[in-house]
Amino acid sequence: MNRLPAAVHRSTTALLGLVLLVVGAAAIAWNLGVQPVVDWVERIDNDAVGSFADSGWWTLVLAGIVLLTLVWAVPLIVSAVRPGTVDDLELDGSDETGAMSIAPKLIAAAVADELDGEPMFTSVSARALDDRSRRIIRLEATASPERTYPEIAAKVGVVTDQIRDAVDGTDVHVQAFVHLEPRKVPSRR
Repeated sequence: MNRLPAAVHRSTTALLGLVLLVVGAAAIAWNLGVQPVVDWVERIDNDAVGSFADSGWWTLVLAGIVLLTLVWAVPLIVSAVRPGTVDDLELDGSDETGAMSIAPKLIAAAVADELDGEPMFTSVSARALDDRSRRIIRLEATASPERTYPEIAAKVGVVTDQIRDAVDGTDVHVQAFVHLEPRKVPSRR
């Protein structure tokens, strides 16, 4: 998750948690008969609550609370939803208008197919995804432990540069992850 949505989620959770903690502690203290809390609860005028509900401005207050909740909650929900699909990219191309459209998942699939033919990799996957409004082509390659880092970096670096060149001028980010399989230690018997 990007920093801004993550910060908003955490601060919202902290605020709601703090409010619920205070209300819960006050309810427990009132139930146990803790003196200052019991006095505060007894000072509440039950008739005032009814008169507030009957007054005309109370409806406006409730409407304001609903509006504030929607303004606050909708961006939180939207930022948490992860659509996962990336729209087609508009690249400089060869059609009449000078542009062409291509699905990033096709670029990712071509890269995965190219690396999959390399014997040094045991598995290769590439995906185009939308990580909260950040479009990414993510390449993951798993290599056998006998391979050296310079060997792996050379192969992965070439295709990563090819992807960057292909999506130049767009807001697509390229990520490459390399996993090394653990070395198998022969068991001693």
